[in-house]
Amino acid sequence: MNSGKTDLGPLSGVRILDLSRWIAGPFATMLMADTGADVIKVEGLQGEDARHSVPTMYGTSAYVHHYNRNKRGLAVDFRCAEGRAILKKLATEWADVVVENFRPGILEKMGLGYEDLSKVNPGLVMVSISGFGRTGPESARPSFNTIAEAFAGAMSLTGDIQAPPTMSGFFAADHATGLYAAFGTMLALTERAKTGRGQFVELSLANSMLSILGFTLTARLNDLPIPPRTGNRDSATAPADLFWTRDQQPVYIDAGTDRLFEALCGVMQDSTLASDPKFATNKDRLDHWKQLYDRINDWTMQTSWEQLCAHLTAAKIPFSAINTIDQAINEPQFADQKMFAEIMTADGSKIRVPGMALKMSCSPGTIRMAAPFIGQHSVEVLNEQLGMTQEEINALIASGAIGVGRHGNE
Repeated sequence: MNSGKTDLGPLSGVRILDLSRWIAGPFATMLMADTGADVIKVEGLQGEDARHSVPTMYGTSAYVHHYNRNKRGLAVDFRCAEGRAILKKLATEWADVVVENFRPGILEKMGLGYEDLSKVNPGLVMVSISGFGRTGPESARPSFNTIAEAFAGAMSLTGDIQAPPTMSGFFAADHATGLYAAFGTMLALTERAKTGRGQFVELSLANSMLSILGFTLTARLNDLPIPPRTGNRDSATAPADLFWTRDQQPVYIDAGTDRLFEALCGVMQDSTLASDPKFATNKDRLDHWKQLYDRINDWTMQTSWEQLCAHLTAAKIPFSAINTIDQAINEPQFADQKMFAEIMTADGSKIRVPGMALKMSCSPGTIRMAAPFIGQHSVEVLNEQLGMTQEEINALIASGAIGVGRHGNE
């Protein structure tokens, strides 16, 4: 089931043909590859567009190193009949799952749509990701993460009221869609285990982004007001905001429940704050947030970072320094949680990658392979998965239908 590879996680034996690009689809298939699935990452002969994005490391983009680890690489010319025939053969004779994020209708024109493939492979699960979904007035429009954030209203909630609406700094729509795609794949495979039939799983960046707006969306659907952008301040509880210490260290303190607010007042040794009716309930604290912020910030500005850490830790009040990325990756907590790993590329370069956030006691999965070069495993895949002879493979290479082993952007 998995090319003779050992059991590397709970998805060992699941075979995934990854036709997706950029973040959402590759993130989903990366999660499944990390937990044992055999993922064949398909690219065009020049590699996917993300290979040419900055920043680069060891000849290719950090995008590729991040999202395509634990996958085997197959380079195919989608434009030629021989290339499409290879993909159809893999989808119908080898794959349990196909993941794609072409614009709606493109794969159908190639003869690689779900209807065509499922006639031959009824157990196939196809996971399709688009910008807006396959139906509706916006369905034909192209999209990226920021378009989804804008369209779904997320940007209108992000940033300071005195500044323009702001995108997330970490591609929220893409990553939410990737998580939904991995979850949807698991649901479809679970259903297939009961019925023997696969199904079509559809996701869109816009739908995913809208769905993670959370209770704010439900509130507005029921005619409750939406608070203005609040910058770093939590719009639902108070106090929860960024404050400054005496030594000019920013710190985020979240004492937004009645119990935590009482504990904070105790730490501050300010009985008048605790008894002030303006701050008696969460609603009161939100209504008078600026006065509350000033009172707390006056106290933190008289307290050193070390003192503040000691006080808040002792009182079990949630807080954190505002780490830079450099500071975050050097946090002992992340080291203890094994949130970074070192792997080696095919040319012997060592790279560090994020570890696995999901921790499982019996079948945790592994980070075992760096992202492939363009077409690094083309010969292996065609020989082992499709049973092609070396002569047949050489003919495909000569015709330009497949590519083999190209490094980075060369």
